[in-house]
Amino acid sequence: MTTKQIFDDILKLFLRIEHLNVFRSIAPNLTIRENNVLILLYYYESEFGKTLTIKDISCFYEIKSSTAIQFVNSLEKHGYIVRMNDSKDKRVTLVTLTNYGKEVGEIISKRNHEMVQKILATQEKEELEQAFQVIHKMINSIESIPIETLSYRKEENEEFKVRWDAVKIYSYNCYDN
Repeated sequence: MTTKQIFDDILKLFLRIEHLNVFRSIAPNLTIRENNVLILLYYYESEFGKTLTIKDISCFYEIKSSTAIQFVNSLEKHGYIVRMNDSKDKRVTLVTLTNYGKEVGEIISKRNHEMVQKILATQEKEELEQAFQVIHKMINSIESIPIETLSYRKEENEEFKVRWDAVKIYSYNCYDN
């Protein structure tokens, strides 16, 4: 396998993972990241009886508070959560699930459990351990790459956009088959 083939396979895998949203049919009005926040809230409330703050959400996902607020706004708009002021500190906003949010969280939690059971039933424990080791090595390698800010001239940027669009079209066509 050539380096280019490996690169192409890794890129295709990342694109498939990015577009995989196994809970789309449960909460079709939410993005993948909003689903993740809903699952996080459900987990903390059901397992620990703990209500999270916007700061907790932003820290957990390593995102800006303003981004966490956007997710919370959407979840609130769709009736999954409500916000409350902390009685001990009025500056803190607590985020708690509504009954509807709890119902959806429970369904997602059950489906998570079913998926894990299906994976465990079809894979050997050693295979899973090896796969996790490889995935962790890949993630560590990616995280070790320094982030650089690149400035392109307009024509270079346009050329990149055309190439990226071609990759996206190719990827979508591959997954349709």
